[in-house]
Amino acid sequence: MTTDSVRCPDCGAVVPDVPELRTGHTYIGGVAGCWAAYTELMGRQFSDPRLAGVHMLAVDVYMAQHPGTPGRQAAQSAWVHLVGLCLVLEHGFDVVMSARAKARVAAPDATFEWLAPPASLGPVTVLDVLAAPDAGGAAAVRCWAESVWAAWSPYHAAIRGRAAELLAAAS
Repeated sequence: MTTDSVRCPDCGAVVPDVPELRTGHTYIGGVAGCWAAYTELMGRQFSDPRLAGVHMLAVDVYMAQHPGTPGRQAAQSAWVHLVGLCLVLEHGFDVVMSARAKARVAAPDATFEWLAPPASLGPVTVLDVLAAPDAGGAAAVRCWAESVWAAWSPYHAAIRGRAAELLAAAS
């Protein structure tokens, strides 16, 4: 095991410099060590039924904090996950309601412009969530979500507009 570390260019977390295992991934940013921390969080959440309610929010947060590089898939991913954050944080959606809405955002005929990521994607990272007293639970994930959502504030009006379209269509 290497003791070298590297800073994730997306979230800024200092993580172990490990070999990249995600071959051919086209739309999620970050470095391998950051992805490894994220998969550790996913493992914790999947193995503890009490954390099931925050799993999808954690997915939205990680993807919004690691938007990848310009391209159709990355643009769609960023939009879908940012709309998910908006629905949960501003409209009180639970994970099931959010998942259903996000499926409508990602309709086959939908188009998405690239959102150039802000200089900072938030001070809270997956490492903070893993180190929190609730180790991946609701409080830590919510704090992370609020941090990342705030970082994307230059796009809030556009994201809220897309969320409003979903809400209007569902009525």
